[in-house]
Amino acid sequence: LAFLGRHGLGGILADDMGLGKTVQVIAHILAERAAGRLSAPVLVVAPKSVLPNWQQEVARFAPELRCLALEGGARRRHFADLHAYDLIVTTYPLLSRDLAHWRGQPLALAVFDESQMLKNPTTQAAKAARALQAARRLALTGTPLENHLGELWAQIDLVAPGLVGDRRSFERRYRAPLSR
Repeated sequence: LAFLGRHGLGGILADDMGLGKTVQVIAHILAERAAGRLSAPVLVVAPKSVLPNWQQEVARFAPELRCLALEGGARRRHFADLHAYDLIVTTYPLLSRDLAHWRGQPLALAVFDESQMLKNPTTQAAKAARALQAARRLALTGTPLENHLGELWAQIDLVAPGLVGDRRSFERRYRAPLSR
């Protein structure tokens, strides 16, 4: 993560559940902040079930970060002052619903927890994730691949657009040969 941060690159952190991806990313955010590379907030998009975990881990390991959980009907009152926070956590469905507000919000880093939720690039959530004005993107997942290699392409292309070619060339170069 430090290498990616120094070079302004996105990436995927994929490992088994419970090995500390959340804490690793919080440590990375602190390191990026100390290095002066966070000129805008960090957005974490996650399933609703893990939002409390993000809040607890930030409170425990990085209480100096100004953290906002952007959820529920009252979330709209915070749209005008998102720049005042270091870390904002929200859900995939709310990212899609609130996309008009996110379009004008610069982000230093967008983190997609349980990024397999974005394995289909044609969904509203995947399109919203791609529309964010993030300088960098990180995907966190314990299951980067469930059904076919196209799911992996969608996540790689989200965090490093063009790295493995467009969808059609990836299918031709990697997915079809490996499927055979």
